[in-house]
Amino acid sequence: MVDTRIYRHASGVVGDTVALATSAPDRVDEQTFFAGFVRTPRVVAGGLLALADIAAADFRPVRSPGGRDPVVTGDGERLRFEALSTCGGVYGRLDLAGEELDGAPVGQGVTNVDINPELYTALTRVGAGDPVRLAVGEDELAVSTLDGRVVEKRVPLPQRWLRGLAEVSAHALPMDPLLELRPGRAVALLAEVSARTGRRTRWLMPAATGWRSTSRPDRGAICAADGYRLSVLRPLLPLARTVTLYAPPVSGAPTQVSGWVLDFGTARFTLLLSTAVQHGFAGDGQLLADLGAGSAADTDADALSALLVSDPVVDRSSVAERMGWDGRRATAALAALATAGQVGYDIAAAASFHRPLPYRADVVAALHPRLAAARALGAAGGVMSTAAGVEVTSGGSTYLVHRRGAGYACTCAWWAEHQGLRGPCKHVVAAMLSEKKGVTHGA
Repeated sequence: MVDTRIYRHASGVVGDTVALATSAPDRVDEQTFFAGFVRTPRVVAGGLLALADIAAADFRPVRSPGGRDPVVTGDGERLRFEALSTCGGVYGRLDLAGEELDGAPVGQGVTNVDINPELYTALTRVGAGDPVRLAVGEDELAVSTLDGRVVEKRVPLPQRWLRGLAEVSAHALPMDPLLELRPGRAVALLAEVSARTGRRTRWLMPAATGWRSTSRPDRGAICAADGYRLSVLRPLLPLARTVTLYAPPVSGAPTQVSGWVLDFGTARFTLLLSTAVQHGFAGDGQLLADLGAGSAADTDADALSALLVSDPVVDRSSVAERMGWDGRRATAALAALATAGQVGYDIAAAASFHRPLPYRADVVAALHPRLAAARALGAAGGVMSTAAGVEVTSGGSTYLVHRRGAGYACTCAWWAEHQGLRGPCKHVVAAMLSEKKGVTHGA
């Protein structure tokens, strides 16, 4: 058993008086996967406060009450804290590398806790030289500061987070670093893009002076959609060494997801911004294409999950090589695990990471209405292969799913409105599932 203690002040001699600091023991049990101090208390406290603010935030005009409940994962090497906003359009993650953690080695485990007002207040009072100790276990998070010890118990993971976390991974995969700034310049950029009086969508182009704003995208541009949501980063910027902006290749879409990574040396804070306030990550369906097009069976996902236990950070090329799969199969297996909340994606490391939430892939996949509807269409015999493409009968109407370049298109109204920018429609998913199973009906 480990017996660790935190002291409110250093012992010392004041005049003729010996002042001894006392403490209460903070015991660590077998359910704890990390217990120890952090090396940069202000960074860790600020990152946890930012995550709490993200989890509580709803940027939509009509708001819902939110919580402050980050997911905490220990993967044997590092700690990760993740949160989604109540509106579902802002994702934040605080990564603490092994060099940041001064204590016992990090074990493996995951929990979901609520940062209540008592802990939130204690974190706001942490100074640069103040000790902060974390004890993270399957059932609780305990944080010890000079104000004392606060214990937050495990709470249920919001169901809306499951799909949101999965879709964040899909959006993050194609992102590349496009612009790196020092904190002072990043403060100026944040002031520009977070102004509510400015354009709702701004495109940032790297330039010799740092960046320039444009009203339309060009190659290498970074989209800042409803940028006032970035205000949650403001307290962290003075502590960062660099701020790097990430974006996928410009696609011609009116808005795109962007990534903002603050590097603190032994810690990183990553924020992903959705395409608009009214567009949460959970509704995008980006993973449906990978799930439908690949050949990943449950056994593939199980095999990959076993690999991640021993190697918690992997990239797709290494997965394909080590498992003996082609790239498409590796992508589909990762998509299946992401759908179940089992893996996330780190844009700074360009790699997937293990996050073993206690949900099966098939159960979580069924939560996605388009995937569930597509499976129902196939089970009802509503999918028929023809010379022109795949005809899918739904609600008394028949739609044609056909190839368009490397992807698919559909004749339904939903596809006409979104053009695949929010993932495939249920008819396309049904056609892809049918193709994957080798089902052919009709001509």
